[in-house]
Amino acid sequence: MRNISNHLNGNPYHDFVKDAVIIKSPYRISLGGGGTDLPFYYKERGGFLITATINQYMTVSAAARVLDDQFFIQTTYTQVAEKLEDLTHDIIREALKCFGIQKGFQVATYSTLPTTTGLGASSTLMVGLVNALNLIKGNLVSPWEVAREAYHIEREILKLAGGLQDQYIAALGGIKTLEIDKSGQVNAKELKIPEHNRHELERGLVLIYTTEVRDSPEIIKSQEAERKKMLENYDKIKEIGKESVKYLMEGDVQMLGELMDRHWEIKKRLSKDISNDYLDDIYLQLKKIGSPGGKILGAGGGGFFMMAVPGNVDHYVREISQLGFRFLDWRFEFSGAHMIDSSP
Repeated sequence: MRNISNHLNGNPYHDFVKDAVIIKSPYRISLGGGGTDLPFYYKERGGFLITATINQYMTVSAAARVLDDQFFIQTTYTQVAEKLEDLTHDIIREALKCFGIQKGFQVATYSTLPTTTGLGASSTLMVGLVNALNLIKGNLVSPWEVAREAYHIEREILKLAGGLQDQYIAALGGIKTLEIDKSGQVNAKELKIPEHNRHELERGLVLIYTTEVRDSPEIIKSQEAERKKMLENYDKIKEIGKESVKYLMEGDVQMLGELMDRHWEIKKRLSKDISNDYLDDIYLQLKKIGSPGGKILGAGGGGFFMMAVPGNVDHYVREISQLGFRFLDWRFEFSGAHMIDSSP
């Protein structure tokens, strides 16, 4: 994982071929095998996941400041700083440092979704920013290189706990199976689901926002305590993921719900932080009104439940709305992180 392109740590200050770039970077949903991309698992057994990007985005704009040497950062808060090391946003600071940007720069982000929802927000941001910085500096890199660089900064420099899935799917886009060997090498294959079946999945896999926030790095760290037990549980999750491929290809929402229900029961054994009485109660309610099963996306602890609804989806969403929950009307997207505007 350390074979990062040599343009990281590039020449400092305004060696840019573009003044400004705007990138749309997509969020993702995990469709099977989630968690088998964590290093403590794939280094022992190899990982297998099914993952996909959806039409919800983090938009990242990056630009040189031509009249002063300050850093100006706009995210959920605004910061102006004279020195790079004074920036408090870890992801933005370390990305700028890796690209040798030492002064006179601006980064702004906005999102269609709240953060801490289990849809890979931090990696969505990192992939968008790495993409933007490469384009500003004139580095011609592939989505694979963007994913590797984003992983390097997020996991190896910042030491943020997590796996490989989020960076690769945000960069590549589409519906993919990811196989990870014990060395961390990633092999991605497009899952070519027939269009009609794909629409059945978009209709029948309902994303319901719990409003609960979660700390995914802490949840991930808590899973490594009982190593043997964790490996066995992830073995089962990986097998469920492999079994899911058939039903995804067929657009079989009923069977996917039954598999996700098994997945969720196993996932809850991984850490006491993955669920709680409140989330368990929500899950039972969501099943009762017309679903064979589902799971929380991401590390757990909150965010979105993805529930399989093979029957009357319109009735189902009316029922969840009456319970006070919001749902996300989503579609698969196939572009990955991409530039939507720039200035020369």
